[in-house]
Amino acid sequence: MAKDPHSLDPDFSLEVVDDLYRYQPRSLPLMVFWAALFGIFGAHRFYCRKPWTGLLMLLSAGGALIWWIRDWFKLGELIEDCNRRERKRLDQGLPPSSLNFLPPREQLDLKAPPKWHSLRAGRSRIAASAILLMLIGLTLGTVSGSTELYEPIFILLTFIASSLISARWKEAARLPLASSVIRWTHRLRLYYHTVDPGNTWLLAIRPLIGPFLAPWQKKARAEVRLYLQFGVVMTLLFGVFQIFELLGSGGFWNGIVLLLSEFVQTLVYTYLFVAPAGALLTTQLLLTNRDYVVWALSGVLIASVYYGVAFSS
Repeated sequence: MAKDPHSLDPDFSLEVVDDLYRYQPRSLPLMVFWAALFGIFGAHRFYCRKPWTGLLMLLSAGGALIWWIRDWFKLGELIEDCNRRERKRLDQGLPPSSLNFLPPREQLDLKAPPKWHSLRAGRSRIAASAILLMLIGLTLGTVSGSTELYEPIFILLTFIASSLISARWKEAARLPLASSVIRWTHRLRLYYHTVDPGNTWLLAIRPLIGPFLAPWQKKARAEVRLYLQFGVVMTLLFGVFQIFELLGSGGFWNGIVLLLSEFVQTLVYTYLFVAPAGALLTTQLLLTNRDYVVWALSGVLIASVYYGVAFSS
């Protein structure tokens, strides 16, 4: 008897799922590292799973440095609180907070395709996804080309590479510096495996309306948090290459303002464009075991970005 093609997806192997359900305690030395390097932008709070206060620090430059300085006296307390909350969840049989949209591990059944598979599959969905990805790519390329802010494009390419390669190549998780991003793509795929993505056109805007639904819907909060995690981490990583140049561009405070502006723009564009593209590609990956379909859709997206940039130049 032929095997279910979805059971061959290493994303849903017992090893990967068990790894995602296993909480990895946060460490104080790494907390200090993030606080020192990007603490003014809330990196240490994102690390200890306080995304909303981390976002506030990002948008306020650490509360004009005051909040950042105050947090230096609370790093140990923040780490212990984070690990205590996660230990409590595990004692209750719940998944880590990063997977709070999922049931306890023993209730999770990923051997079969998603329950919404038969309802959402079909050529019309592929065609609609292609049209939406083309529009997203053209818009992102035009915006990036006109503003000369190309980081969101590189973040989109990183998402495509990490998501599609890790879906079929288990060894990718062992590549240097790639494991954290790949763990995130695993969580994203688990999210859409358990949550019906709905109509293709609605799916394309759902990450955008998610912040308005988040206060009332746990699954909407999880979706928003997943994309914000990716956006913030990638924005900070790209910011490393700019920080010395910007801080030396005309005084400390001018450099901080320029750096903050770059961070916010990159984060906003990443969320506006990478989130809907990621939702479309990830759900299509769950709908088919024919990889060429997803790679073709990714090609449409990349080509559209290129033409958008060329058009705006």
